[in-house]
Amino acid sequence: MLQRTTLASALLIAGLAAQNDYNFDKLTSGRLGTTLTLQASGAPASQIMLFLVSNNGGPTPLAAIDPLDPRSVQVGTDLLGLLSFAITSPTGGATYSLALPNNPAISNVVFHWQSLILGPGSPFFGQLGNDVVTQTGLQDSGVPAPDVLTSARAFAASLVDRNNNGGQGDVLILGGGGGSLTSATGLATSELWDFRRMRMQAGPTMSVARALHLAVRLADNRVLIVGGADATGATLATCEIYDPTTNAFAPTGNMATPRVLHAACLLADGRVMVAGGTSTLQPDVATAIGATLNSVEIWSPVTNTWTGANALGGNRLAPALTRLSNNQIMVSGGVQVGFFLGIPLSAVSTPNVQRWNPATGTWSSGANMPQGRAGHHYNQVTLLDGRVLMTGGVNVPSLLGASPAAPIAGADVYNPTTNTWATVNMPTARALHSATRLADGRVVVCGGTQGTLLAPVSIANVEVFNPASNTWTPAPNLLQPRASHIGEVMPDGTLVLFGGQGAAATVTSIETLRF
Repeated sequence: MLQRTTLASALLIAGLAAQNDYNFDKLTSGRLGTTLTLQASGAPASQIMLFLVSNNGGPTPLAAIDPLDPRSVQVGTDLLGLLSFAITSPTGGATYSLALPNNPAISNVVFHWQSLILGPGSPFFGQLGNDVVTQTGLQDSGVPAPDVLTSARAFAASLVDRNNNGGQGDVLILGGGGGSLTSATGLATSELWDFRRMRMQAGPTMSVARALHLAVRLADNRVLIVGGADATGATLATCEIYDPTTNAFAPTGNMATPRVLHAACLLADGRVMVAGGTSTLQPDVATAIGATLNSVEIWSPVTNTWTGANALGGNRLAPALTRLSNNQIMVSGGVQVGFFLGIPLSAVSTPNVQRWNPATGTWSSGANMPQGRAGHHYNQVTLLDGRVLMTGGVNVPSLLGASPAAPIAGADVYNPTTNTWATVNMPTARALHSATRLADGRVVVCGGTQGTLLAPVSIANVEVFNPASNTWTPAPNLLQPRASHIGEVMPDGTLVLFGGQGAAATVTSIETLRF
């Protein structure tokens, strides 16, 4: 009898040890003056659910109430007076809402949350949801995130891994590192931003260090990582694939040509196109310009290999590739370099546009941009109505004027239906900024550089574009200048900025904003 009782107790404890029995998520960003809403889903139906909140992550052992329960909740006991109850729906859902006053004194308050099912019977507590961390902030204003990057990173790539957090997703920051646009050096490591818990953790390691590389999400949700510069600044022809199901990178076919400051996009049939760029950044700007490419390559997910395609109409450094709503590919701008007997004779930020027809594999002239620009591939945005917003970038006026080339305030919107451009210039010149589309369709432009190509100056300026009126509105400055950073919108609407080049050095800081 004693053996049977001991065995039964052991089985009960093993079952209780499980955590994250159902999903518990934040639906809103914690912007002051609005309602903070959290929601449970997939919990047991028609049961009493308890919502716990704390200013810290505990842990708090449940054995304090039920001595037979070995589990802990990831909240402290300091705010027990604010616990709340709800009855789960017939489908196992429950919602908690808290009105947040518009009071600057409570900006940057971090709360830890967890929900659990309450009895009745033994054990006293039933299933537990995952823990969640929220942060408050004023409208349009930044606050420092509760965590920072382990390594300082600029010129990184990012992807959203929706295999995590019950489909809510995390953000994986890939590589990046120090240096400047013309001397970037990369890291092989990656870091994962846990959306639910607002913290960084180590991610998988790429096969090679990379900066200024590109990440293209494939049709099957894997991500192709293309080219860039390695830890010594050497340009890469190597590519690899991130698989979210295994959380690992694996090499794939090499490009025929090393590329950096190139452009890439997904084709409608699942292949990936890369175009332009330069085969070297070293040792100086003149050498990079002299190695500018007009070649185009296409990667096949079936064969994992690259094949050549029809070349661009000119050698282009830092152009943009854009897949349009009709599935044609648009290449726009870049520094177009003219050669004679292999010697560069001209270099200028071009307004030229070409369109690639997937049916014929050929390029034809498109409607030119109102102004020349380069480096805009990193921050182009497709608007909700299918138009494409191009903001800022670098204006190289001539070959001799390449080193002192400066960012522009120019912004243009392309309409693929009418094949026309409209000028919507920003109030502030910038390059290497982030441009991120919010759920309501507005676009937030953060930071970037001014100064010159060889002497960039990071800025903290923020502006918001309204596509309904084609107008810009200023927002409060960032907490610190940053450029060449990552900007991603979380499922709750929070905009998170990771790393970048600060006023004097590459930074590890993370900033959260609520619009």
